[in-house]
Amino acid sequence: MLDKNTPGAPGILQLIATVSAKAASGRLDIAAGVTEGFLFFRDGKLLDARIGDLTGFQAINAVASIRDVRYHFDPAARIPDSSSITMSERVVLKQFFGIETVDPNEYSAPAMPDESEEATVVTRNVSAAATETVVPHRARSAAPYVIAVAVSVLVVALVAAAVVLRSRFRERTLPASVATANEPVTPLPAEPTIDQRPTTAADRQPTAVAPDLTGKWTVVNTVNATAHGGFQNLQIGFALSINQTGHTFTAQGQKVSENGRSLPASSRTPIQLKGFIDGDRVEANFSEQGALRRTNGRFVWKLDRAGGGLRGTFASTAARSSGKSTATREL
Repeated sequence: MLDKNTPGAPGILQLIATVSAKAASGRLDIAAGVTEGFLFFRDGKLLDARIGDLTGFQAINAVASIRDVRYHFDPAARIPDSSSITMSERVVLKQFFGIETVDPNEYSAPAMPDESEEATVVTRNVSAAATETVVPHRARSAAPYVIAVAVSVLVVALVAAAVVLRSRFRERTLPASVATANEPVTPLPAEPTIDQRPTTAADRQPTAVAPDLTGKWTVVNTVNATAHGGFQNLQIGFALSINQTGHTFTAQGQKVSENGRSLPASSRTPIQLKGFIDGDRVEANFSEQGALRRTNGRFVWKLDRAGGGLRGTFASTAARSSGKSTATREL
C-alpha cells in the first residue's frame, strides 16, 4: 500500500502518475486540511474522483496544485461501476494534466484482486522510465469533425474554469499531518452534538447581573477528540471582537494561528458568534466559513472572575472535533 505522513512529499499529479505507472486498481484516499476525497483507478487509469463537494474534473483540478497532502492507497477497495467524468472532461484531463481515464465503454464492476497475490506496492520515487505509455481510446463517430469542434469549445471553457479553481487552492495553507502509516486503526469518536439552546434574553431568564465582556479577546481551542487524526491535540487560535447588549452578545473575528504559529492572511477564515451570559456561565453558538464549506459549533465557558478570562469547552462539526477552550481579554 501507498501511505504518506510527512510534509514535502509528491503532489497529487505525481501520485496519479505513480499509480498509472504501476497499472494499479483501487482507491487513493487523500486529505487536505479538513477536506477529504477519493480517487478511483482501474488498471492505472482514473475512473472517478470526489474531493469535498467536487467530482470528476473539478475535483482533480482543485487539488492539482496542492503538494502537501495525506494519502493512502487501498488496492482492495471496491471500485464504482460508473463515473462522473464526462467525455469532454476526459479530453481536458488528458491534454491539461496528462491523466489517462477509463473509457466509458469499459465501465463495469471490476473483479476483486486475488487474495493469493501480493498487493501492489507503489513507492514514492518513480523514474520516468517506469511510466507506461497508454494509447487513449478513440470513440468511433459518424461525424468526427463536428465532434472535434464541439470538444474544442468545451475544452476552452473547462480550461478557463481550471485556472480559476487552481488559483484559489494555491492560496490555502494546509496543516501538517501527525498520523503514522503503521498506527492501529481506532474507531472514530462519536460526532459531537451541537447544542442549539436559545441565546436571547427573551428565551432565557438570567440569574444575575451579566459581567461586561465587550472588547477584544483571544480564544484558543485545543482538540482532544476528532474524526481526523491530523487534528489531534491541535491548538487553534482566534481573534474576536465582542459586542455585548445586556445578557446577550455577538462577536466577529477570524482564525489567526495553529499550534502558536501565525497564519498568513489567505488562510485566516472568518468566524461569527452569538451568545448569552447567565451569571458566570457564557454560552455561544458559532459559525466559521472555511475555504470549502461552513462549519458550526458551540462554546460553553465559565467566567474566571479572579483572572478575568473564560475557560470551558468547544464542539465543532469540522471533523467532529471537540476539546478545551480558553479566552483571554486583550488589554
